[in-house]
Amino acid sequence: MLIAVSTVPWVFGLLGEYERLRSPLPVVSGLWFLLVLIGMFGTVAFGLQGFFEGVFGVNDKSALLAFDVYPAAGTVIFLLAGPTFPLALIILSAMQWHTRMSPRLCVALLCVAAIAFPVARVTRSTPVAFVADIVMLVAFCWMAWYSWTATSGRIRKGGA
Repeated sequence: MLIAVSTVPWVFGLLGEYERLRSPLPVVSGLWFLLVLIGMFGTVAFGLQGFFEGVFGVNDKSALLAFDVYPAAGTVIFLLAGPTFPLALIILSAMQWHTRMSPRLCVALLCVAAIAFPVARVTRSTPVAFVADIVMLVAFCWMAWYSWTATSGRIRKGGA
């Protein structure tokens, strides 16, 4: 459930990254943000699925088998929108690496988190999910801090 709730601050943070990347990479950043929004839809779907599995006490594959009745919706939500968010994070990592707008180690952490995120969700491994979430939290907090301090430094010096 937390993953579904966390998408709200994620969207605002990623919107800020879009604003930073829009000038040097206008077309790529626009397409990337479209992927972010589609991926957020999939992320919320996965989060709510996990929430309702917990509420109804479903711990086996029967919840996923229930989507056999709705193949089109299941395909769109889980097979197309689901992997889009990690893909968007990998593209963000590539754009950050290319533009050097964030420290390289931060970008590498984000890339590791983008790969670990779907692995943790698909395997439903709590330890892997915990590590993936911590790495993602560290990467995003570092990126936000770096972006915020770089921007506030330019404003104090009279730049935009």
